Amino acid sequence: MKKKTWLFAIILLLAACSSEPKSTNTKEEPAPKTNESSPTEKKEAEKEEPVNEEVTSIEEEGTYIGMIDNNSIEVEAAGETLVLRLTDEVREAVESLKDGSKVKIVYKKNNEGQWVLEQITEESAPEAAPTKKLTYIADGVSIEEDAVLTESELEYHFYKLPDFEFTAEEPRKDLLFATKFAETFVRIEPLSEESSIDDLKEWAKDELEAIGEVSEVNGKEVAGQAFEKTALFITASKDSYKKYIVIQDLNNGDQVKYTVNLPEHKNAAKWEQAIWAMLSTLQTK
Repeated sequence: MKKKTWLFAIILLLAACSSEPKSTNTKEEPAPKTNESSPTEKKEAEKEEPVNEEVTSIEEEGTYIGMIDNNSIEVEAAGETLVLRLTDEVREAVESLKDGSKVKIVYKKNNEGQWVLEQITEESAPEAAPTKKLTYIADGVSIEEDAVLTESELEYHFYKLPDFEFTAEEPRKDLLFATKFAETFVRIEPLSEESSIDDLKEWAKDELEAIGEVSEVNGKEVAGQAFEKTALFITASKDSYKKYIVIQDLNNGDQVKYTVNLPEHKNAAKWEQAIWAMLSTLQTK
């Protein structure tokens, strides 16, 4: 009887052990990653990728300042000074330009951030009118006269008033003089790029010192707005004779030398102002 009871107890114990849940040490494995990105990640990636925008060319009008070195030039355009790199295609066109020329340019920025010149053309000056009214003041009186377009073989032109004649003189020089008094005249001499301004200044001073004390004067005050930029504007006088020597800087970069003789005459004051009025219209080609 005791043996049966004991055996029954062992069976119950074994049954209870077999009904307990089994423990395991295995962990849940994460889901394998795929190469697919979420929509958010795709948008962020698109923002970070650089956008290759097409570089467009810019076309402007300006003033050619000059060469910086063999590979670049300066052009005044859109209110600023542009430094433009040269290509082989534009070198010949640039070499034919004078400093101060009005030009039309086409340029764009390269991958290195440099402005590159693609095209440059000189704008032709408007055709000069055959006549022009010139106004000047002599002895407090305003005078207006018709002037005639006059061209020189030295590649410049100006407007000549009726009281004056014009002729070629020495090599590379012309003479503009009063018809009724040829001693009143101005010698016109366009200067080349090789001219030494320092030497010309010394020679001019020596020439005037033979007349009297040399004075440097304000070109704008004496001859008008056109003579605001001058490399030289000096004068000397003796008794009834006055002489000026002027080196004018033209807007296109050229320089012209004037030697003005003004002996005493009843029309001396009028002719002096008439000379400045005519010379203010002078332009080189």
